Amino acid sequence: MSPPSLADPSMAPLWSAVRRRLERYGAENRGRVRTPVLDAAGRLTVKSLLGRPSAPALIDLAELEASLVRLGVGTDLPGALAALGFGISEAGALRRAARARGSAARQAARDGAAAWPEPWAEAWVDGVIRAGLLRDLDAGGAVETVGDVRRVLDEIERRSREGSGPIARVDLAAQVLGDAHRLDSGRRLEAAVSRALALRTEQRDPDRAAWAWTSAGVDLDLTSGPVLTWRLPAVGGLAPVVDAATTAGIPVHLSRMALRTHPIRIRDGAEVLVVENPRIVEAAAQQRVERAVVSAGGSPSGAVQLLVHQLLDAGAVVLYHGDFDSAGLTLCARMAARGVRPWRMTAADYLDALGSAAREGVRLPTEPRRPPRTPWDPQLSEELDRRRLVVHEERLLPALLKS
Repeated sequence: MSPPSLADPSMAPLWSAVRRRLERYGAENRGRVRTPVLDAAGRLTVKSLLGRPSAPALIDLAELEASLVRLGVGTDLPGALAALGFGISEAGALRRAARARGSAARQAARDGAAAWPEPWAEAWVDGVIRAGLLRDLDAGGAVETVGDVRRVLDEIERRSREGSGPIARVDLAAQVLGDAHRLDSGRRLEAAVSRALALRTEQRDPDRAAWAWTSAGVDLDLTSGPVLTWRLPAVGGLAPVVDAATTAGIPVHLSRMALRTHPIRIRDGAEVLVVENPRIVEAAAQQRVERAVVSAGGSPSGAVQLLVHQLLDAGAVVLYHGDFDSAGLTLCARMAARGVRPWRMTAADYLDALGSAAREGVRLPTEPRRPPRTPWDPQLSEELDRRRLVVHEERLLPALLKS
C-alpha cells in the first residue's frame, strides 16, 4: 500500500505536471519536469520520496518512477499515476499515432508517385495530400491508392494508343479495379484520378473538370444532368425533337448522350440566351416566346457545357444572363471566358434593378460575400460590393423574355 502522503492534495500539482508530460510526449518518455509550486507538505513529501535534503527544481522522471515502483505504488510511472488518481489519457497517444500514420501515408504516396514517368507526378501527389485524400489512410492504404490511380491511368493510356473508343467510367472501374463504383463521384479514388487527369490535360477550370475525363476517352453518366432548353433553332439531327417540343409548348431536356450522338447544328448568327435559372426557361415555354433560351443551372452540368460549346462552334451568338450576386457573377465570368457574351449584366442594369425594387417597396436579400471581378464591366463588381443587394433574375423575367 502506497504512503497516504502521496495521495494528499498537496501533491496534485506534481502529479498533474508529470501526467501532462507523458500525455504530450508519450507514456514511455522519461525526461525531467520542472517542480511546480508546492506547499510545505508537498515539498516534504517530495524530499522523502526522492531521498533528497530538499525538493529539486527539476525532477528526473526515471528517478521518480524508480521511487514509486520501490514503494509499490505501481509497476511503472503511468501505472503509479493511475493508482494515485492521475491516469494518462489515451487522447495524446492516439493523436501521436494518427500523426505518425499520416506522415507514413504521405511518404508512401510520394515514394509511389516518384516512379511515375509523368513530369507532373510530384504536383499530383502534393495536390492529393493538400486535398486530404490520404486522410485516415496508413502507408499501406496510400500505396494501394497510388497504385490504383496508376492502373487507371495505364488503362486509359493503353486505350488511347490502341485507338479504342470511349469507355464508360463505371465500366473502366469494373474492368480495372473490380468494383464498378470505385470511381463514382465523391469517392476518394475518383478525386485522386480526376486530379491526375486534370494535370494530364492541363485543365484548371473547376467547372470543366469533367472534361478531363471526357478528353481521356472516359464517359461519365451520359444521361443524367441534362440541359433544359426552349426553342433551339436547330437544323438536322435533334431538330425534329426540338421542333416537336416547341410545337407542344414544352421545354426539352437534352442529355450529353443526345448532344454527342447528334451535335447541335444551328444557322450561323442565330441568337441563344443562356440563363442561370430554369424558371426562365419554364416561363419562356409558358409564354411561348420566340427567343431560344437555355438554363445553365447554378453549376453547369456536362450537358450544359457541351451544348454551349456546340452552339459557339456552330456560329451562334450566345448571350448570358444570371443573378446579380457573387455566385451569379462568378458563373457569368466563366461563361464570358468561353466566348459567351454577358447580356444585361452591366452596372447600369444592376442599378436599374435596384431602383425598380425600391419603387416597388421590395426588400432585397443581402450578399455576404465579396463579389468577383467583372472584366466585361468592372463597375458592376464595384457596385455590388458597395451595395451588397442581390437581384435574382426571376425578378427580371419580362425584360429577359422580350425578343
